[in-house]
Amino acid sequence: MPFEAPQITVAALFAVLTLLALIGRRLGVASAVLTYVPYLWAFFLFFVLSEFVSFAVGIWVLAALSFLALREFFTLVDLRIQDRWGILAAYLAIPFMFWFIQGDWYGMFIISIPVYAFLVIPAVIALSGREVEGSVLSIGALDLGLFFLVYCIGHIGYLALYSTWTAILVVAAVAVCDLFAWLLKARDRAPVPGVALEILAPAPVIAVLALAVRPWTGLPLVHSLVLAVGIPGLVALGCHTIDHLEADLGIDRRRLQPGRGEVINTLKSFVYVGPVVFHYLRYFLDTY
Repeated sequence: MPFEAPQITVAALFAVLTLLALIGRRLGVASAVLTYVPYLWAFFLFFVLSEFVSFAVGIWVLAALSFLALREFFTLVDLRIQDRWGILAAYLAIPFMFWFIQGDWYGMFIISIPVYAFLVIPAVIALSGREVEGSVLSIGALDLGLFFLVYCIGHIGYLALYSTWTAILVVAAVAVCDLFAWLLKARDRAPVPGVALEILAPAPVIAVLALAVRPWTGLPLVHSLVLAVGIPGLVALGCHTIDHLEADLGIDRRRLQPGRGEVINTLKSFVYVGPVVFHYLRYFLDTY
């Protein structure tokens, strides 16, 4: 069966990201951009597997990425020994949630973590030890990690179930925003103008990108332009929120390493984008 233009394009993008990742690893380059590439590569591995193999296979790449992010978060949070059963419950929530995505069970997906995991984790913490001091903080940390690093990222997967290229557009738009942020920060701009530029500067590029892939996403013109305007603001909001948490966790963005903030710092741009874009499109478009 001959491949179509969208499939060839996503394969080419994946090949470029693979080449960049290999070059960065070979040369031992530790720049912010090349640190970002392997995680962008993971998203495109998900897209490639979804297009060429099966969505049921590809979605577990995203599940693995969420697991890595959650594990990193738990290693940085001051959890107690007796919280290990709560941690296990949080980890077990990942395959259940992604299984609901794989089966297109929207009703269970949308309540899996906000309802069931949210209720199960406090119960497990309460049953797993007699020490009560610190229980509230432990429960809050476990639920917060699940919400931000699993539930929010899972929305990208559910978006890809409806349209791989819409999900690719969202991931590419986030990457454009991050690239502009790095370029602007490299020029030592003032904080307030810098944030405004980080929101405004990527919008025209994302708009052109959204219009270019419209034949593949099927998004109406108005919604393509809304995403171009809205995504940069959501990226900035997500980054600011997670930056606040990173400061409390002791993450040093100048010395990011796997297990010490690299995964969280890379995925923070998707925290607000994933759920807001997914539910926006689901509300306004019948095909979602």
